[in-house]
Amino acid sequence: MSAQSQNIYDNPEFFSAYGDLPRSKHGISAAPEWPVIWNMILNDAPSTTDNTNDNLNGKEILDLGCGYGWFTRWARDNGAASIKAVDISQKMIHRAKEFEVEAALTKLNRGDSVSDTKVTFEISDLESITLSSESEEGQYDLVHSSLTFHYIEDLGRLFREIYASLRKTSANGQRGKLVFSVEHPICTAPIHPGPDWRVIQDASKDHKVWPLNSYGEEGLRLTNWLGIEGVRKYHRTVETYVTLLLESGFALTALKDWSPSKEDVAEEPAWEIERHRPYFLLISAEVRG
Repeated sequence: MSAQSQNIYDNPEFFSAYGDLPRSKHGISAAPEWPVIWNMILNDAPSTTDNTNDNLNGKEILDLGCGYGWFTRWARDNGAASIKAVDISQKMIHRAKEFEVEAALTKLNRGDSVSDTKVTFEISDLESITLSSESEEGQYDLVHSSLTFHYIEDLGRLFREIYASLRKTSANGQRGKLVFSVEHPICTAPIHPGPDWRVIQDASKDHKVWPLNSYGEEGLRLTNWLGIEGVRKYHRTVETYVTLLLESGFALTALKDWSPSKEDVAEEPAWEIERHRPYFLLISAEVRG
């Protein structure tokens, strides 16, 4: 029997605090890793993070852990034929639907045409979701997930379901693709992470270091995030992420240990300390032929 995910996002206090985060307010434009994700999806680096075109024209897309639906709306604006957006949180899905209506009204008020992309929202637990049924097997050209898989205990099972749901080939010869981001294992590793950064005093300058420990000890981590104790995450090494993908039938196409660039820090000085460690792990994989 599959484990049940922790639905922390339906906690009113947590959901309220989450709504104050920059990427909650501003979406992908506030996600500094987005240009790399864009490149993995479209194989073409963007000129701006809010650029729109038809590079997803006709594609069927699945967005796992959709949150407020920022990626879903971007995919719609980039020509996707249909998008299924899934999240465990009723509050998240409700907010995503509200944003969808607001976006459509904004376009109508400007006199712009409204996309005919079919967008559906579903409340579902990724620990037990079935994507290998006859109705969904081989349906999707792209599966996307942002900062969700580190909440999943049985990730191997989910990867197998995703693999089954992806097209093995399309009319133009392209194979189905999975693109996802997670908190980097360097960040999720410490069993006792607090305080986050340690200060080493030097005669001339104090230095901050990240207290890496227990990297090879995979499994559950309980953290304090946004004022809530006991938030469950699952640490696994980079090797394990890659191995699970390969065992599920994927071929690795790109991997990025993401940390902010100097340009990112110039725009957001608070990111400076994150240049000392990789902050996100970004991975692209496609079904093997």
